[in-house]
This record gives sequence, structure tokens and C-alpha cells, in this order.
Amino acid sequence: MRTRKATAVCAVLAASTIGLAAPASADTTGTGCPEGFQKLTVKQIIKDYATAGFEKAIKAEDRNNDGLLCFKLLPPSVDFYDPTFFYQDNDFPVKG
Repeated sequence: MRTRKATAVCAVLAASTIGLAAPASADTTGTGCPEGFQKLTVKQIIKDYATAGFEKAIKAEDRNNDGLLCFKLLPPSVDFYDPTFFYQDNDFPVKG
């Protein structure tokens, strides 16, 4: 349980920094997910990937309240961090 909490905390912290990597002067036409991420519903992420007890944290990341998050499943490089994934709101600036 302790390692699952650490996994979730690491995923949240890493996901929160992904949006900061976008250039401030990027010519954007909308928002979506960064390259390499897929758009999934909050419900699907919770059902298929979340550790029990982290539902509220995942739901809270949906800041635009559209029920969608950007999701990236990472390879199982560390056995006790399985599954390890990043998620963030789908508000990343993208070109159209």
C-alpha cells in the first residue's frame, strides 16, 4: 500500500510539471494532450488503473470539468510501481 501511494504521488507530481514544459509563446489553436498521451475519461482511468484511495486526486485533476484527462502508461521499469502512469488535465496548448 505504501509503495502504491508513492507511485500515485510521483505520477501526480510528474504530471503537474508536464504542462510547464510548453513554451509560453507557442502558436496554439486549442487545447488537448501533449504528444505521447492519450485522452481518456476520468472514469476509465479510475476503473482501469487507479489504486484504491486515489479517486479524489484523479478527479481533482480534471480542472476544466469535461470528464477527460491526458493519460500515459509507462513501462514497468520498477516492479513495485506497476502500473505507473502520468495524468493531467487536457488543457495542454496544441496546434490545430
